[in-house]
Amino acid sequence: MEIVRLRAERRVLWCRELWARHHYLDEQSLAITHSEVERSLGPPARALAEERAFFTESPEAAALSAKIEELERAGSDPSWQRLAATFKLSQAESALLACALAAELAPPFRRVFGYLQDEVAPLDASPALVGALWGLPSPPVLGAHSQLIRWRLARPVDAGREPESSLNGWVADPTLLGHLLDGDTVETPGARLAAPTHPVLFEDELEGIVGFIGGLSARAGPVELELVGPPGSGRATLAAQVARRLGLDLLGVDCRALAALADPASAAVRELREAELGGALLAWRDADALPEAALAAVGGATDLMFLTAQAPLRSAPAAGVLRRSYELPALGRAQRLELWSAVGSGAAPAPVGEWALRAGEVVAAARASGAGEEAVREVCKRLLLETPSDLITPLRLPYTWDDLVVSEALRAHLRELEDQAVARSEVLDGWGLGRLVPLGRGVSAMFAGPSGTGKTMAAQVLARELGLELLRVDLAGVVNKYIGETEKHLRAVFAACERAPVMLFFDEADALFGKRMQVSDAHDRFANIEVDYLLQRMEEFDGIAVLATNRKGDIDTAFLRRLRFVIDFAPPTVAERERLWRLALAATEDREGRSVVDELDWHALARDLDLTGAGIKASALAAAFLARSEGCRIGARHIVAAARRELQKQGVVVRVGQLERGAPSANGAAPPLSASEIERMVNGGQP
Repeated sequence: MEIVRLRAERRVLWCRELWARHHYLDEQSLAITHSEVERSLGPPARALAEERAFFTESPEAAALSAKIEELERAGSDPSWQRLAATFKLSQAESALLACALAAELAPPFRRVFGYLQDEVAPLDASPALVGALWGLPSPPVLGAHSQLIRWRLARPVDAGREPESSLNGWVADPTLLGHLLDGDTVETPGARLAAPTHPVLFEDELEGIVGFIGGLSARAGPVELELVGPPGSGRATLAAQVARRLGLDLLGVDCRALAALADPASAAVRELREAELGGALLAWRDADALPEAALAAVGGATDLMFLTAQAPLRSAPAAGVLRRSYELPALGRAQRLELWSAVGSGAAPAPVGEWALRAGEVVAAARASGAGEEAVREVCKRLLLETPSDLITPLRLPYTWDDLVVSEALRAHLRELEDQAVARSEVLDGWGLGRLVPLGRGVSAMFAGPSGTGKTMAAQVLARELGLELLRVDLAGVVNKYIGETEKHLRAVFAACERAPVMLFFDEADALFGKRMQVSDAHDRFANIEVDYLLQRMEEFDGIAVLATNRKGDIDTAFLRRLRFVIDFAPPTVAERERLWRLALAATEDREGRSVVDELDWHALARDLDLTGAGIKASALAAAFLARSEGCRIGARHIVAAARRELQKQGVVVRVGQLERGAPSANGAAPPLSASEIERMVNGGQP
């Protein structure tokens, strides 16, 4: 700013000299003197010659001229030189910016500028002022395409006046002072990204981008590289690795924070200006959140920049700009383990290898590695699960394989499902068989069978053994009578659980996935669309989905073919019912550790009461309440009464005397009920 001060000081001497030259008596009292009018009407060349002669003849002015020449020979400040060179400023633009920054740095300069232009009020820097201070024959003309406007370095104050007007005042962007004085800048959404230390996870994409850039000719023009992928997929890291290969730094800008500012377009140009001054490439992070006006303001302004987005941008690049898009693939098991070895401590926990974590999520989980594998598992769960609470409900997981009473063949089938869920990453990635499942890598299964045969419990056991949460889909919330709404809800469900460590459980699935219908009206046609959409999402789903139905025959065979497992659940056999009765009641004790169950004929219960597992649990609980109301232990008569009610729900009639055989239980047990007693209990005490 020293050059502005010296030129202003020299100009002051000349102005005072002019104002002292009066050719008419008492003209000083006039607002505009006769002498001033004559000078204004005189040839500009003569006035300029007189000014230059004065600068030579006046010792004080000559001394100032010598200082100006010495300063210009020595060259301006390196920061100022870099600013002018980076943005290709003309001499007039540099001079105007220098004057505007001088007024920004020292506001009293605006009074000096008013004084030099013979005005009583302070003035901003203007082309007319530049012409006067630099001794130009006429004020420079700066139009709307000036680099000062293009890079938001300075702007005309009067928006209603044409920028070309020599009297239009200009103000500078005050953030430039940080670059020119001490290098400090105001806080912005941009931040210089550290040199990447992570391993290269996308080798093919990195080499492809570097090769593409290296193969471009000088006439290719500005280039925008669009890196497409979900948040945390490693887009910014890939951009930083490309920049490092090119020998440059990378400045990342949070476009969501930038879009929230009052003037995103100007803020975007400032970020690009920061990168240009620092000799860095720029990455617009989440560029799809950037307003179109802001994207247009920076389009084509630099040779190379990155745009990261979740999907290709809808807006076309600026004229003359070459844009190429690269979609980042999901990380495989080997890549996740490699990344963990670089950022984590110890062996990689199971979730890192088995769950579909993104690069950013692996890094986040690594920060919890010191707290143990269980802490890492919980962190990963929270990172992956985005539950739409109105559609999905978590189920408790209290059961193990020992609690599940099914046939050996069914147990083996369920174990096979568990094994595939555990080993799918190793088989698909490690063994190279991922090519056989191009649409999706998940495991889908249908549990078919009557109510109460263990379908829900089997899902709970599997989820617990696999370390997954079990989420039940609320069909009442998913199915909607309005066209297109069911499809919308299904999309939300699958999107929320796509990568999460969960098992998705559709109970009573036949209500949602019935037979595809013959099209007879618009609702039929859209119902088919919803079913087809479901089939597509099931094939693409990378998680584990279990569908439970009571009516397998109502499910379209085309749908069944797309499921990995179709597992049939049958009502329990006599031996299985006996085991279920024992699990429900045999070990039942009160607070003092005394058994609350009489000696029972378990085999007779299993043989004579044809109940499902759910029916046995319900009957056992109801029998316990009956015994408690009488103040005695649970006996056969309580179980018979409870079982009869349970069977009545299913429309089954129980012979009231079928369990009355046998001697009374020992240790003071209540005797078996008579037919009339059972009848009264069943009917609420009425004969």
